Amino acid sequence: MKQLRTIVIGVGAGIFPWHQTALNNTPFTVVGVTDVNPTVGKQRAEELDCPFYADHQSLLAETKPDTATIVTPHPFHAPLAIDCLNAGVHVLVEKPLSVGVADVDAIIRAAKRNRRLLTVSFQNRFRSEAIAAKAWIASGKLGEIQHVQMTALWPRTAIYFNQSVWRGTWKGEGGGILMNQSPHNLDMLCHLAGMPSQVFGIARTNFHKIETEDTATALFEWSNGAQGMLHVSTAETGIKERLEIVGTNGSLALTPGNLEVKSFARDIRQFLVESDNPYAGPEILPQEVELPESTADHTHVYTNFYNAITQGQPLMSDGNEAMMSLELANAITLSSHLGKPVKTPISRSRYSKLLEQLQSSR
Repeated sequence: MKQLRTIVIGVGAGIFPWHQTALNNTPFTVVGVTDVNPTVGKQRAEELDCPFYADHQSLLAETKPDTATIVTPHPFHAPLAIDCLNAGVHVLVEKPLSVGVADVDAIIRAAKRNRRLLTVSFQNRFRSEAIAAKAWIASGKLGEIQHVQMTALWPRTAIYFNQSVWRGTWKGEGGGILMNQSPHNLDMLCHLAGMPSQVFGIARTNFHKIETEDTATALFEWSNGAQGMLHVSTAETGIKERLEIVGTNGSLALTPGNLEVKSFARDIRQFLVESDNPYAGPEILPQEVELPESTADHTHVYTNFYNAITQGQPLMSDGNEAMMSLELANAITLSSHLGKPVKTPISRSRYSKLLEQLQSSR
């Protein structure tokens, strides 16, 4: 099997060990790394048995890799990804793809211009329950989606935010829970239900002593009239992550590792017209759905990336797919600051101006 030469930018990141395991399990050979912290970077280079470079430009120029993995803090993703793509390198970026949708537009243009692949680490798309839910929706058995509800709590303590100076800051992270922990939740919502057409968001800093939001709630509307909501927080606990999707012909409930599927004896649209009971709904029929075997780790992301490069397999999360969760996060933030709903796609200039104001006011 052909080995692909790869480089790692930001090799000192806390998330990198997950990428390292995936690289060890797939046909990639790390030929060089870089990091702003040379002490940690050189240590990781020794572990990987490859050279350490002081900057990504010399790393690209001297190693001439096939692919690049970018695991730096979010605000640096865009310029680094564009430099790699312009150097003719396929790129894998840790989520989120960037902090603002205008930057993502530029990354996608660079990938298209250079005819190189761009993918993002949304490994939860490989979860067994996500794969089964996606197939159930695609089959039409759910009917037309009417309601979506996502709750995800990611409790973090003060120690977590004190571990890295960039965490919880507008300059270092470009947001809080919406940028760091919940992109997976936003991505799963969009992956299964599609991109909402209108968003009304409330983002607040309730308990943590950070610049950015620790809690966010949003109401959504889709172009077909479906409605939904999201609640995420790093300052709450006690409720299990859950995504519920209700269609005209059934419902889905996803929790980590589990999928509950129900069908209606009759499509609700038909039942509402034909039923002679003024207070009833259609009979609900539990369904047995076999979940595929899938560990949903970074190895799946790298395997998909490798197969896309060498065999033309579709990427599970390319730039356009990865754009959705960021668009949603930006929309919630923008709506919260404006105090009114916003339509998607959001105004790039308006959000860029807001982000610049938030970063400069701290």
